[in-house]
Amino acid sequence: MKVTVKLFGGLISDKEFPKNEHGDLFVELISESSVSQLIDALSLNKKPFIVVLNGIILNDLSLHLKDGDELSLFPPIAGGLII
Repeated sequence: MKVTVKLFGGLISDKEFPKNEHGDLFVELISESSVSQLIDALSLNKKPFIVVLNGIILNDLSLHLKDGDELSLFPPIAGGLII
């Protein structure tokens, strides 16, 4: 089963994975895995982050991934108006 992982905002995996021309990771999963298990396997340099699976923000990281899923991870961002 193959899953595409997109990392944003300076998130970096400590492990090597095949990448496409945009820098997206291609992760091949041997067995059924949850979103949480995949995130743990990525060994990311920062936490926490916002998790988006196939364009939908997730709150339940126990959902199981399917072949072809696209997981996007964003660090939380804050900002405001400076006067």
